[in-house]
Amino acid sequence: MAIATVSPIPSGVASDLVTLQEASALFEATGHPVRPRTLKRWCVAEEVEVIRHGRDDWASWSDLLEIHARKVDAGAS
Repeated sequence: MAIATVSPIPSGVASDLVTLQEASALFEATGHPVRPRTLKRWCVAEEVEVIRHGRDDWASWSDLLEIHARKVDAGAS
């Protein structure tokens, strides 16, 4: 008998989710680091959905890339 596993992430959410800590580590490698707290603030300002699961905040990687690019271009990072 198969057991259905309940996903902690709703099915209607972006499939490219990363934690803000993971995103921060990846952005650090680009030479334009940004703290997870700052990423969350940017997401709220840009109305990008941030999903809280357990202790981690998750957001769409593609959305984070776009926000980061705009902020770097503007000199905010």
